[in-house]
Amino acid sequence: MADTERPRHVFMPEDSLEEWILQESERAEIYLLRNVSPPDALPGAILASPSRSNPDYYYHWVRDAGIVIKAILQLYRLAREPEARRRYFDRMMEFVDFSWHIQRTAVQAGIGLGEPKFFVDGMPYMDPWGRPQDDGPAIRAIELTHWAFLLLDEGRRELVQERLYDARLPTGSVIKADLEYTAHRWRATCYDLWEEVLGHHFFTRLLQRKALIEGAALATRLGDDEAARFYVDQSRHLDGELRRHWEPERQYLVSVRDQETDPPRSGLDSSVILATLGGYSIHDHELYGEDLYPVEHEQVLATAVAQKRTFQSLYPINDPSRRIAGIAIGRYPEDRYDGYRTDSIGNPWPGITIGFAMYHYKLAMQYRRSTRIALTPTSLPFFQALPVEDVRFDPGEELLAGDPRFDRTVDALRREGDAFLERARYHMNPDGSMSEQMNRFTGFQQGAAHLSMNYAAFLLATEMRRHLLLFS
Repeated sequence: MADTERPRHVFMPEDSLEEWILQESERAEIYLLRNVSPPDALPGAILASPSRSNPDYYYHWVRDAGIVIKAILQLYRLAREPEARRRYFDRMMEFVDFSWHIQRTAVQAGIGLGEPKFFVDGMPYMDPWGRPQDDGPAIRAIELTHWAFLLLDEGRRELVQERLYDARLPTGSVIKADLEYTAHRWRATCYDLWEEVLGHHFFTRLLQRKALIEGAALATRLGDDEAARFYVDQSRHLDGELRRHWEPERQYLVSVRDQETDPPRSGLDSSVILATLGGYSIHDHELYGEDLYPVEHEQVLATAVAQKRTFQSLYPINDPSRRIAGIAIGRYPEDRYDGYRTDSIGNPWPGITIGFAMYHYKLAMQYRRSTRIALTPTSLPFFQALPVEDVRFDPGEELLAGDPRFDRTVDALRREGDAFLERARYHMNPDGSMSEQMNRFTGFQQGAAHLSMNYAAFLLATEMRRHLLLFS
């Protein structure tokens, strides 16, 4: 391999994965927090990237910020030192206040809560753009609902009711506003998380369903029973719509239905796998139903293996002859955005590649918890593609805990997740930083520098890995 195909790294190849994760976690947290409440912004604004030109990502994107705040909430949960907990608490509450501010400015500007991005001073971006994008309010509601539950468990009910969920209509609180918007808007078309296609999107609708179910649990706890019933009712209407995304002929979940923009796509899109990573995490789900598409769902498994095979063959850096661990994963096969232009060719993304690591860790964790692996004709190709020796997979069979084949399969999932992390590591900049994309030919980073979602994805994935190792 030519030297130009491989960036120099701050960590040498002989460093163990665990050593690298520890060091990169420190860097990822530093880089992430630099993009939160920067000096020239209102407190609570979260930069998608500090890049101001070619490309200009110096904005607060609602979706990106929701993913970042998920990582900050995790940092709060894990913090043991009072000073660290106070620092993360302040970042969370600044985000709450900034979110309420941009909700009001969006409504006043007549563009609604589906407005995808804002200037860091809290003013909406009013130039032509793909709007509305309804995944943002859903993601924000999910993560702030988790925050509200944590605060309630800490005895801060008054703070929750004052700043997060007030149970009034019209509401003066951020979670209630997002839930009401989602409950009344989910039938409408919107733009996807890549901001390119108008239609009904699996990613958006699965997150809308999750937001409504978890929001209903919060509403119930706070005595807003009528709203809880309404949110649950709307979430159940989403079930049938989401099931429309499975295409038996293609054997994967297509990302978009009822597409209103050209050109049409194959529908094979990494957003489907990323949508399943939240799942349900807390609170009273027996009252409202479980995940419709958990990571172990046979259709999700079939979609994941279709993604891996497609990108394995699409990107030259994934050529097996190069002997690089893991597969670099991009957005969708027809992608033409290279990080600078929309009329070029797309590349793999570090954050998505790390997201696929998290998917395999979460899948392994789920099997450990359930103590069974169901093999179906639909899911069989996924398991046949795993690096498992001396294991035969037959459709209709169940692998149960205690069976050596069960343990080998779960371990293979963990190793597959590690391979995705190793792939992201291989192409990382020498200082541990990550840009939006990795060139499909050379692997070098390109596009917006210090993309916040990359660091959030890394912190979330490696924490999932730590839980898996503790559970094993």
